Amino acid sequence: MLAQLKDFSLYFDVVGSGLDAPDPDLKPKPVLIALSGGYGFDHAYLRLGLDDLSDQYQIIYADMRGQGRSSAVKLSSVQFDTMADDVAALMDLIGIPSAFVFGHASGSYIAQKIALRHPEKVNGLVLVSSSLGMTVLPSGVYKDYPTPFLKDRVQGDLLDVAHNFFFNPNAISDEDFQYYSHQVGPYYMAPDNMDQFEGLFRLISYKMDLVNHFRNINLFFNSDGKVNQITCPVLVMAGTFDWASPAVGSKMLNDKLTNSEFIEFGESGHFPFIEEHDKFTDLLAEFILKNRTPS
Repeated sequence: MLAQLKDFSLYFDVVGSGLDAPDPDLKPKPVLIALSGGYGFDHAYLRLGLDDLSDQYQIIYADMRGQGRSSAVKLSSVQFDTMADDVAALMDLIGIPSAFVFGHASGSYIAQKIALRHPEKVNGLVLVSSSLGMTVLPSGVYKDYPTPFLKDRVQGDLLDVAHNFFFNPNAISDEDFQYYSHQVGPYYMAPDNMDQFEGLFRLISYKMDLVNHFRNINLFFNSDGKVNQITCPVLVMAGTFDWASPAVGSKMLNDKLTNSEFIEFGESGHFPFIEEHDKFTDLLAEFILKNRTPS
């Protein structure tokens, strides 16, 4: 479905009814807005971990401006603030006063911005593989937090490929991105889950101008000094084997928040909601049950 916002059409999809059909009173189910991460990716890979929860929640997936099935926009308008405002505008348009917001990786940056810019719309945040920003490095009590590194799992040319992807300011080609994704991508998973990556990546659609744009704006996101203004409940989740968004970053984020809980998934990498799906499902259900608004 397409929602016409101020300057573009935002694609969204809804999985699950809004009312709990087995309940004779047809009580409203909690609404979960799901925001993908990556580098201008669409929402599709999230469905591997969230679709089967639609009997408990109404799940709304959104492709952010210019991404996925949403219409094209000026690249300069693709910023975390504007994307947060887009989600708020979508909620107004389709009549959702407030919801739980799930954000994965860079999608968690958008989720943080929504809670800061539109706090009345957020019942709770679920931040997965998140942080205060890539430039907020561990110090003090966090310096000894166990942290995985890609170099612990790969050697040689792949380290150069990964370093180029993250730190080379020049644009990369689609061929380069495909090589990075297929060769380095499996290492985003925990060692025992690497075979799951190709199935996940096949679901993703992307546009190279946005991939390169996100390589830039991800580096400049920094919510340190701001997240303590978030007052809603927050569930922060991270994978022990995640070298791209190490768990220490999520722990630092959690400790800055005023009303949050941190859970580390010992058998996951960057995608704990897929890699340890049952554990994720149980924790999410507990969090939403505790914080949902009575109907």
